[in-house]
Amino acid sequence: MATFLKPYFDTEGPFGIPMKDKQAKALEAKLRELPKDDAFAFRRCSFERGIAELSAEGRCDVSWITEESPDRAGDIVVARGMDDSHFQLNPIVTLNHVYDRPPVGRSLWRRKVREGPLVGVKAKTHYPMKPESWSAGDWPPDVAFELVKSGLLRGKSIGFFPLKLRAPTPEEIAADPSRKDVRYIIEEWLLAEYACCFLPTQPNAVVEEICKAWPGPLPATWAAAAVLTGGSPAVAGRPGCLGAVTSIREIEQALSGYIRAAPLEQMIEQALERSWQRLRGRV
Repeated sequence: MATFLKPYFDTEGPFGIPMKDKQAKALEAKLRELPKDDAFAFRRCSFERGIAELSAEGRCDVSWITEESPDRAGDIVVARGMDDSHFQLNPIVTLNHVYDRPPVGRSLWRRKVREGPLVGVKAKTHYPMKPESWSAGDWPPDVAFELVKSGLLRGKSIGFFPLKLRAPTPEEIAADPSRKDVRYIIEEWLLAEYACCFLPTQPNAVVEEICKAWPGPLPATWAAAAVLTGGSPAVAGRPGCLGAVTSIREIEQALSGYIRAAPLEQMIEQALERSWQRLRGRV
């Protein structure tokens, strides 16, 4: 059984994904309409495109969460085929699809976008401010947002259910020879989740626009993570502002300290639990 936090989810839905009761009932009804074929099973796909520009809107990023080129599984996800009605019922964003820790953000919107030859789906993620009543250590959205700004958390990973798919036609392959290696063109799909992630599996990607509105100094327990790509966590008198150059020695020192401070026992235990659940077909 998947572990998850009750304040954010009600139940373990199909394929072991935590969700609200209303989502689970709607999803079960939708899945009953699909063919009993592994091609229509739940899947995850990650993307990374990198930061394109900064803005001053405040504690959010605009990212590509999918785009129409073959991913590493050999599939093309068609942007206009997105159905995000399921996700909209509880649009929270986790870190690496981990459900037994608080989410790091909330999705404000998902849009189909064309920019020149690039076609895909963009999403805007908001990383909320820490409430005064929070007393459980570092505020996860703060951690995630600083990692996004520093370039350490560049990916977005979607979880979705294919609703309609097909192989590329001979005409499509003749027009674009790269499609001969495409397994499926997924024409319609149901968005179940998206998460911030460190290791995307699709080469074209993600955080394009960052909203910078950091009000105070970085928490001591994770300032080293920001140092990895930005030098000092306080530059030019602005707390949380990151510098541009970091030496190899600084990176080595920061990484060493970060590893020493990491809750390795807990991380290993959770990794083993997730692996066991995957082997059981629950993830």
